[in-house]
Amino acid sequence: MAGQIERNYIREKTLEGQVIAASKGNHGGRPKVIDDDMLTFAVALKDKGVPVPEIAKKLTIKTGKSAGKSPSVASLYRALAEAEEAAADDGLPRRPKPVRIRRPEDPLTPEEIDLRERLQAQPRPNAELR
Repeated sequence: MAGQIERNYIREKTLEGQVIAASKGNHGGRPKVIDDDMLTFAVALKDKGVPVPEIAKKLTIKTGKSAGKSPSVASLYRALAEAEEAAADDGLPRRPKPVRIRRPEDPLTPEEIDLRERLQAQPRPNAELR
């Protein structure tokens, strides 16, 4: 029981740290090899019919330990797919919204009150089985 409480405390602190870092512009993860300029150039070449392996040979990584080398074909395919997906954005968020940690003593938000009322108003078909 004490271990679970400690784990929950560590999780809360970790999430708080991630929120603070995100507010400063740090989102974690590995930096992208293909920047926006390279991606724009690659999309233009692909639209002209140049094969992706040839496009990869024409690009040069600008930063990191691989600076001066060409990106892998797989990285270029991945970046092109992400760019295509972003262009066909349907308005849905790409990442889930961060979860707000709610304690039992916290008041409910209007959205939570509305959701609770709608759920309680739904008919319960299996209620007689209990």
